[in-house]
Amino acid sequence: GLITPLETFDVESNAMDGELFKPEYSGADGLKEIVNWRASLNNFRGNIPTEIGQWTRLENLWFADNEITGTIPSEVGNLVDMNAFLFYKNQIAGTIPSDIGNLDKLTWIDMEENQIVGTIPEEFYSNLDLEEVIFKSNSLSGILSDKVGDLSKLATFWASFNQLTGTIPTTFGNCANLEELELQNNGLSGPIPNEFANMESIEFVSLEINQLTGTIPSGLFGVNLIGLRILYLNDNLLTGSIPDNYGQSPRLKDLWLNDNQLTGTLPIIAEGEFLFLEELLINNNEMTGTVDDSLCLIRNDTIPGGNLGVFHADCQPPPGGGPPQIICSCCTACFV
Repeated sequence: GLITPLETFDVESNAMDGELFKPEYSGADGLKEIVNWRASLNNFRGNIPTEIGQWTRLENLWFADNEITGTIPSEVGNLVDMNAFLFYKNQIAGTIPSDIGNLDKLTWIDMEENQIVGTIPEEFYSNLDLEEVIFKSNSLSGILSDKVGDLSKLATFWASFNQLTGTIPTTFGNCANLEELELQNNGLSGPIPNEFANMESIEFVSLEINQLTGTIPSGLFGVNLIGLRILYLNDNLLTGSIPDNYGQSPRLKDLWLNDNQLTGTLPIIAEGEFLFLEELLINNNEMTGTVDDSLCLIRNDTIPGGNLGVFHADCQPPPGGGPPQIICSCCTACFV
């Protein structure tokens, strides 16, 4: 029979299979004392039963990387003590129930690589303790709510590889603890918010493969964002020139600006700037001019040199003859 006083069930990282949530587990005589349910990284199957709403003491519900199907029952909203809800890499479909907004102790939710559709309900942003939010690789649509700025503890927000539209909320600037922002591979439009300059903890920003327009805010390279390491803005519709202060980002490692509609020349950098830069991609734009020696001096094959090992620009002469768009003596790959 069941060990009804059971508080922790942990069978993670095995090769177990069969039905994960059997009816008797969550029925009237089920595991009502359960606090931790950890069954990730197995081969379990089955659905999430509506009766799971009776596990009212549950704090951790982990069943990631299995073969669970069905939908998220609205009864999940009864699990008001839940801290972490991890169900990435399953086959769960349907929508995110609005009842999920009842989980005011929730700090971590990860639903990556499922088949979730519909919009992110406004109620979701009522969970003000959220720190890690991962919607990545589903089929979510609609817009990102301005209420995302209410999540003051947010450290990770991944909503990439979905079908989101609309503009990027300026309220992300309220998320002073945000370290990683992934919004790539959606249908987002409009400008990159100037308010990004207020995300003083940010380390990783990935906005590529959208339909973003306007210019690149100079605040992305300002002194506020001293921890920024990765900035991917490629494959959008950005215009204007690269901000003159782009070299002032002290820890920037990767800067991808390729496949936009940028114009102007690549700004000179001062001595001591871009000490950690490893990848600079500016190809497939409308930029012209000559790359200054200040960029060549930070190549990783010069003395004393720097760390720049990947440098792409439109420095290939056109097939019909004539000069290239950009003159570059130190680029590692040239494009037309």
